[in-house]
Amino acid sequence: MSINPYIFHCCKRCARKRNTRYLPRDIVFQLLLHLPAQLLHDVVRHVCREWSLVICSPNFIQHHLRNSTGGVIIQQKISPRNGIYVEMRRGCLEICKFDCGVDGLVRSSCNGLVVISDESGFPNLYVTNPLTKQWTILPPFSNLTGHYWNCGLAFVESSMEYKMVRMCRDEYIVQKTRIAVLTIGVDEVWRHIDINFCHSQLSFIWFLFVTGGYVHWTSSKYVLTLNVETEIIRRFPAPQLPKMFGSFLPMGGNLSYIDESRKFSRDVWEMNSVTGEWTMLFSFDSEPLNDRFKGMFSNYMKSITPRFWLVARELLVFSLGFGQIFWIVYNVKTSEIQSFELEGGRYHSEAHVNSLVWLE
Repeated sequence: MSINPYIFHCCKRCARKRNTRYLPRDIVFQLLLHLPAQLLHDVVRHVCREWSLVICSPNFIQHHLRNSTGGVIIQQKISPRNGIYVEMRRGCLEICKFDCGVDGLVRSSCNGLVVISDESGFPNLYVTNPLTKQWTILPPFSNLTGHYWNCGLAFVESSMEYKMVRMCRDEYIVQKTRIAVLTIGVDEVWRHIDINFCHSQLSFIWFLFVTGGYVHWTSSKYVLTLNVETEIIRRFPAPQLPKMFGSFLPMGGNLSYIDESRKFSRDVWEMNSVTGEWTMLFSFDSEPLNDRFKGMFSNYMKSITPRFWLVARELLVFSLGFGQIFWIVYNVKTSEIQSFELEGGRYHSEAHVNSLVWLE
């Protein structure tokens, strides 16, 4: 009986049964890196024991994370478990169901792990991987109040640890603002960072963004940046522009600012998280968006909102209208537009990337 030399099997055991060749592990490793995390978890790891060992190895998980592209979680506020995950694959939008396994809204995401506040009468914070359904509950806050949306999950690469950061107020001292930090899996109670130098400004800062190992709180005049490794917070000026009318957004490892002060032309600025220096990277034209969707709203330019960079410096995600019902992915280099519409309701969204990462 002749053997077809071009038939391969997944591992030595399967090949031996059929007297055929098998794929070496290093080739399997490289091939599997190009498959979506959900397919790897739901299907591929069950093919054989050898593939399962590759997929579950910390080395593969980290390489796959670096090889993955980002997406967006969109949840209905009244029914957060009925969510979707949107990502760009091979130049086309792919939309799939999203269920994090815990009732609640996603408040932050990092490396495929998400922070969720549940909807019970005594809200808790959970860290979970929506794909693998692994989860842990975080220690409660003591004598601290504040909005759960003002919390961020960040990764410390040097120690391979994850830290939760939250801006909050002491319930006994109304005007005392604190930044609380928790090293997940290490700390049993939240620690406070000394921010006495900026108490007077914190009341004007509302928006929190995470870029790699940094957490930023932004306002129209300045940015407070926390290095989560050293737990040192610094204050940097916002971009020095004639008029601050635009949006701060994470972009890769740094914070970006999209200047929307002109009718259609948009300038994209980037802040160095270490020095606080702002650099104007490029400009793009938003007029193609206006031409495509101007009939949807009477006051279009006040209805469209930049939400996320799906691909840094290339794909920008907008929501259109109240409630985040209509979504647009705009290629700022080619002006290519893709869009989709959700059913009526109000939605909450968060940037995310599907991964196999867990805390251990």
